[in-house]
Amino acid sequence: MIQTAVLSVLIIGVAGAREQPPGMIVAILAIGFAAILGPFVATRNPKTACRIVLWVVPITPLPIGLFGLFFPLARAIALGILVVAGAMVIPGLYWLFTSRGDWPLPIESPIFSNRPILASFFTTVLFAVLIITAVLVSFALPWWPPMLDCSGRSLLSEQGAPRSTDFTAKVLFVGPRTFQGFSLWAIARVEQRFSREPWSILNLVVLRNFFHPSDKFAWFFIEGHRSRGMNARFLPVIERDECGRSRLLKNAAVPLRILHDGTPSVGVRIIGCVYDAPLCTSPPERRTPIPGASVVITGPAVKTVVMTDDDGIFDVSGLPVGEYRLEVKGSNRGSVSELDLRKVPVVDVTLFMDTSPKPNR
Repeated sequence: MIQTAVLSVLIIGVAGAREQPPGMIVAILAIGFAAILGPFVATRNPKTACRIVLWVVPITPLPIGLFGLFFPLARAIALGILVVAGAMVIPGLYWLFTSRGDWPLPIESPIFSNRPILASFFTTVLFAVLIITAVLVSFALPWWPPMLDCSGRSLLSEQGAPRSTDFTAKVLFVGPRTFQGFSLWAIARVEQRFSREPWSILNLVVLRNFFHPSDKFAWFFIEGHRSRGMNARFLPVIERDECGRSRLLKNAAVPLRILHDGTPSVGVRIIGCVYDAPLCTSPPERRTPIPGASVVITGPAVKTVVMTDDDGIFDVSGLPVGEYRLEVKGSNRGSVSELDLRKVPVVDVTLFMDTSPKPNR
């Protein structure tokens, strides 16, 4: 029965880590809760519980296996669940044949047979523990790769409102490391909100991001959205936006400026930061901003050069609506970015420049 409980947690946790089609959710819940029935029924009738296990276990990999027709990772997980399910079928078949030969059962009499209230309490607690464990398992699974910020994506809508759930938060607890030295979730307290979203009691939320143990008590800026995963849909769980700006608060000066200032009263605004080129694939907190860099902005009837400040940030407002080209000068390999500001009032962009010595020929 312990094996059945573990399998049910695995099914609900793995399949509920990300958003699923409605039909998939129904199949996952049906099989997962059917597997949970085994330990419950064992408190009353061990033989019936074993029959449930033998019927449910062989079909447990099917929902994820069907999903795996389109996604290789799901196929690998379905194969792992099949191995676990197969390991559970073996003792079940052993019980089946030995019981027909009048061998004694592993559990001769139902658990708590003379104490129905205690049995009900035990099964209720067990159910709650299994569901909570399944949710925590779903938090720890690496269903998405680390994503860096995407240059030129607008933080604000045409109306000047944040496109995502944007806020600052202090991390209070970092989960165990489960992916390349990272923890994939943490508990944080929301401090400053820039968008209207429902929050939990005491403003505590679960952040799904990439955290180190050293991030405990650190301050973060988060650009994300409410989780659409099956296990966390109705919980205060915030997932970082892919290509979003979630990062340590000390490295979030550009998005914070945009959110505090809103849309410009006249024209459009281009703001961004210039970093050293060798760090272009590293997380934002490991990049080096470059003060005094020259950024050439070319647009409709406009060509201007702006210098970055002490934090490596450039900021130009009041530009006419249109398409723009940005280029960093004064480096061996300057960064170039194409921007479309015909539908959005503000765009922030990340640029890189190579400050390494030019090789001799």
